[in-house]
Amino acid sequence: MKRSTTSTLPLLLAGPILRKTTATEVVLWVVTSAPLSGTTELFNAEQTTPFFTSPLDEQESIQVGTHAWVTLIHLQGEFPTNVPLQYQIETEQGSLTELAPHLVYADMRTNNDSARIQFKISTTADYILHGSCRNPHHPSKDSLVAADNKIATQAVVERPDMLMMSGDQIYADHVAGPTLDAIQQVIQLLGLVGESLPTDSLDSKISSSEALFSSDYHLYQRDHLLPHQNKSDSLLDKLFPKRGIPIFSSTDCENHLVTLSEFIAMYLLVWSPTLWQCINRERLIENNFMQGDRQLTPAEQQQWRDESIIIDDFIAGLPQVQRLFAHIPTYMIFDDHDVTDDWNLTVGWEHAVDQNQFATQVIGNGLAAYWMCQGWGNAPENYNRDFMEQTKQLFSELVSQDVVLGDPSEQTVELAETTETVIGQLEPTQHKQYIEMLDRFEEWHYTINTSPKVIVLDTRTRRWRSESRMNKPSGLMDWEALTEFQHQLINQDKVVIVSAAPMFGVKFIETLQKMMTTLGKPLVIDAENWMAHPGSANTLISIFTHTKTPTNFVVLSGDVHYSFAYDIKLRYRRNSPNIYQITCSGIKNQFPAPLLKFCDVCDRLLYSPRSVLNYFTKRKRLRIEKRSPDNQTFYRLSNRSAIGELRLDSEGKPQAITTLSGDGKVTRFPEPD
Repeated sequence: MKRSTTSTLPLLLAGPILRKTTATEVVLWVVTSAPLSGTTELFNAEQTTPFFTSPLDEQESIQVGTHAWVTLIHLQGEFPTNVPLQYQIETEQGSLTELAPHLVYADMRTNNDSARIQFKISTTADYILHGSCRNPHHPSKDSLVAADNKIATQAVVERPDMLMMSGDQIYADHVAGPTLDAIQQVIQLLGLVGESLPTDSLDSKISSSEALFSSDYHLYQRDHLLPHQNKSDSLLDKLFPKRGIPIFSSTDCENHLVTLSEFIAMYLLVWSPTLWQCINRERLIENNFMQGDRQLTPAEQQQWRDESIIIDDFIAGLPQVQRLFAHIPTYMIFDDHDVTDDWNLTVGWEHAVDQNQFATQVIGNGLAAYWMCQGWGNAPENYNRDFMEQTKQLFSELVSQDVVLGDPSEQTVELAETTETVIGQLEPTQHKQYIEMLDRFEEWHYTINTSPKVIVLDTRTRRWRSESRMNKPSGLMDWEALTEFQHQLINQDKVVIVSAAPMFGVKFIETLQKMMTTLGKPLVIDAENWMAHPGSANTLISIFTHTKTPTNFVVLSGDVHYSFAYDIKLRYRRNSPNIYQITCSGIKNQFPAPLLKFCDVCDRLLYSPRSVLNYFTKRKRLRIEKRSPDNQTFYRLSNRSAIGELRLDSEGKPQAITTLSGDGKVTRFPEPD
């Protein structure tokens, strides 16, 4: 793939995102348009001399394009905890806060160049921000912006101990048209890596990423190119065996991400405003809505205009989102939309993907981008030297070009004044082997050794697969994974568990999911819940009822696009542990309001504490009390796009459960009477 290169690029493309922070580690994730050279410095507050300095050229860095380097700055030493600290990245083009002045809060801005990023290393997890499901083109406000507004008013020691992003940080299967066009421009601008595409599902002419981008199907038409399977266990497929069934089950997959470069570009665009300022967002309109040789239909053109209005508002908040990530230790875990809807939902779905090279490559690309942009910073120790060498080898075929540095005062990297730039291609065999390695990898989960301990679960790749039917939902974790989880709980008095999907959800909605599963259609209603699989459900309940489990459990979840809080006790146990299910979703997404009210009413009427229906569920050994949001008297479910705020007392019990919506409104979930 070739392109003209006559413009300039800022050095800082995305980040820094403050990731893992402990008494011995400080981790930062950053993406730049040139290799980093300089130092990272840590300061005590109010001091001008750093107490720790580390060269940038000693950090792990992966070149993913001719003008794109992903770097994990992993500082190791002995660091002060629970006190105000600052960091600065000094490069040849200037300091971090010179390159991006908007990263500094107003109280740190001075007339000189001494402003630095403030943070703290917490040994506790008593104050947690948490949420999931951030869809850039959903019309609700981005609640990460509201979180940044609040952080701006807090002293460093008063800020949250961490921000927990519990899934769907991107929507790879539901991309707005203007965003997909921006992604293509970013790929061209940065020279992100290209790749070959298997032709077992596509038109034989579309055998590469370049062919995909230039095809008529690139925009709003990808659902016609995505792979299908020709058989399943459902009655319809037995009657009509030639009926094609989409493997990627999202109903909004007309712009589904496909290539590794698309996934990487998506992360850069949802976490930083920089590249939005480097592209032409009006180019399709200027070209009379022509995509390849096809003009968008009037309906597609209107959809583009509607999406553009929402994306404009999303972009306006990105400087604050970038600032929030730079100041608060941020941890992440995947859920389905980070890769594709209903990822590994059933063993039949997994089998269909395994039998299709194109589907396998798309899933692998999503997982590779997740590792690079999310997983790597959670627990760098999980990825050994062999893992890193295979990753670097994957990108070793990139054709680099010399980078001409501009005037440091301009804080940009100037692209070489050549008429064409060759963009490297992934070697197909290495690409396939790398995806196979990721498929075998089993260390996506991790723990944060604070007080209480935070245990982040992988509920996507280690599934308890159904042995009775191919289209029956798999358990969210298999026996081995659940056993490892139980071992993490031993000798803990208090613990915070992060599960993407709620462990204890809305029973009426779970009943609807069960009904659709019985009809052979689990994908229709997204049957993602812990109680859908008998093995994982019973094992999970057994873990909570074990006599050596912690006294206080807090379960943080998202996924469902509404928020709620439950207090849970064991029935028939005098000394029951305290279990709290706290769900906040989405950061920028909501459930259809009329449908949620209907489900809320039905759940309250049919599954009240005294309802006999409770004795026919897998949760009958538990007594669940539902907290009511303080802004409504009857309903238990809050349908505001929001970020969750959780404060715990010294025993690990919730002191305050609140959500902060994108428009700044606070919803509280007080203790039940």
